[in-house]
Amino acid sequence: MTDASTSTRRTALVTGASAGIGEAFAEHLAARGFDLVLTARRLEVLREVAEGIQRRHDVDCRVIPADLADPEAPRRIFYELARDEIEIDVLVNNAGHGLRETLLTQDWREVADFMEVMSVAWLHFMQLAMPSMIERGWGRVANIASLAAFAPESPGSLYSGIKAQMVSTSRGMRNLVRGSGVHVTAICPGYTHTEFHARLGIADLAQKMPKWMWQNRDEVVAEGWRACERNRPVVVTGAVNKILRSVLAVTPTRLVERQMLKSVADVRSRGRG
Repeated sequence: MTDASTSTRRTALVTGASAGIGEAFAEHLAARGFDLVLTARRLEVLREVAEGIQRRHDVDCRVIPADLADPEAPRRIFYELARDEIEIDVLVNNAGHGLRETLLTQDWREVADFMEVMSVAWLHFMQLAMPSMIERGWGRVANIASLAAFAPESPGSLYSGIKAQMVSTSRGMRNLVRGSGVHVTAICPGYTHTEFHARLGIADLAQKMPKWMWQNRDEVVAEGWRACERNRPVVVTGAVNKILRSVLAVTPTRLVERQMLKSVADVRSRGRG
């Protein structure tokens, strides 16, 4: 494993760093000596995360609040970093969320913002960060995708298709920079204990499902970072999720969709409750 050198400190940019997998990734990298640039929408929460990490790990930790639904947000972040001569060596594209309703019922502005965050911003960050990584001969890009990338789309949802795009694009970018010293990995967790489901109004999901289906965020990050260091194109985290991916690969789509219809109906009925 290649950690940040004390003589040449490297810097990691983590999006969606105020909670969940993003916060855990920031902690994990700081423990390995990386300085940090953390971005998310919630400034006060982000500051608390940064202050805690700095106390525990004695690294520099810059906070840049940003809403990635704004198409210019990635460029503004990199402008600020360039102004202060900060180079990004590790990019963790973690920012994301889900839609509460379907494409046909969700307000269009919310759909458009969702697509900007989920389908565009992380591509923009790669375009901004990776050329200088290639020039320096070292870089790591960890794109937080999902086990959902390998499943049929939930009725009316956009999530699985977006995560499938992230997996496919990560593979292509890895091949583009092969041999340059830059690694690109799509990290695909399954159900993980974070704020994600609470924001969708289904905070009780963990209590309704078997415990063996869930991972904690530190496990996801540790396995994901190992895979990125080894330059693996895709990693599905956790033994259970690896089995589920294999099952999805051989199960007829119509059977998966039939079960999905039942599961989604149950989740949405609890979300409305």
